[in-house]
Amino acid sequence: MKLSLRQKADFYRELGQLVRSGTAFPNAIKILLNDTRGPVRKLLVRLQGAVEQGKSVGEAFAEQYPAVSHLESSIIGACARSGRLDQGCVYLSGYFDRLDIARSFIIKKSLYPLFVLHFGVFMLALPILIPSGNVHGYLKQTLGFLAVLWGVAIIIALLGSILTFEGARSAGVDGFLRLIPGIGKLRRAFALSRFCATYEMQLQSGVNVIDSLTSAGNASQSGMVIAAVRKALPQLRGGAQVGPLLSGSNAFTPDMVRAIRIGEETGELDAELKRLADFFQQDAVSRLEFLAAFSAKALYFIVVVYTGWQIVMGYYAYLQKVESFGNLLH
Repeated sequence: MKLSLRQKADFYRELGQLVRSGTAFPNAIKILLNDTRGPVRKLLVRLQGAVEQGKSVGEAFAEQYPAVSHLESSIIGACARSGRLDQGCVYLSGYFDRLDIARSFIIKKSLYPLFVLHFGVFMLALPILIPSGNVHGYLKQTLGFLAVLWGVAIIIALLGSILTFEGARSAGVDGFLRLIPGIGKLRRAFALSRFCATYEMQLQSGVNVIDSLTSAGNASQSGMVIAAVRKALPQLRGGAQVGPLLSGSNAFTPDMVRAIRIGEETGELDAELKRLADFFQQDAVSRLEFLAAFSAKALYFIVVVYTGWQIVMGYYAYLQKVESFGNLLH
């Protein structure tokens, strides 16, 4: 059972609306079940079953992993405990809505260059088919090239998926991914946004600092952040402040650490965390949109290179024929 970004955005928006109107969580689930189908309905049925067994809202969501991520269960659990479930739903709905918009932007930007690439592959190979009628050579030229191209793309996608999965657990892998131009800062922005949002909501819910920081680290889905939090826990139990402990890790930006330290000193940590969460989320979305535009240009570049290569090879073959004909005359 896997929900799309749009399904998650709509689910949390509708759940938040019902809770905000005064509807109890169990009744909200029943109302949503009336007109819901597919993966969302399966999730609702499981949530309803968990609540009927006496589980809390946070526990019910946590049991739905991996359909429900650590980020979602942490925020929902914290907000439900503090009576702010609707606010948690608003945050998650906006979060998944922005991701869905960014993903749609990437797809739209990529469709035309992908079409041009495929069209160019088949059109530029027509001299092989016409007038000789060499269908086998034509298909070998076109489908062979596309098979290699898509094979490389699939391998890169699978490798990226594996590294992303490991990066959420391993500080070493996460650190390696942060070195990749474009991708590294994008991952960091999303991770820090999730960290700050979860940390702020946990504190607002009255959760102690150690549990709040632990939940925020897990919700960040960043191996470096999780490692930094684990390293800080022993000193936190001894009464140390969070800000100075985070300053020794490369997982966080200097500006973020400074803002947290000032927030702790002034008693306005909640406000600083909310501001940081919004800032990093906007930064992440902007970087994602830039990456989408860059990917589209990269596809155009591939089209141009392939077209140029085909033209050069065509002229080369033509010149060889002319040279062979000239040799026969002599």
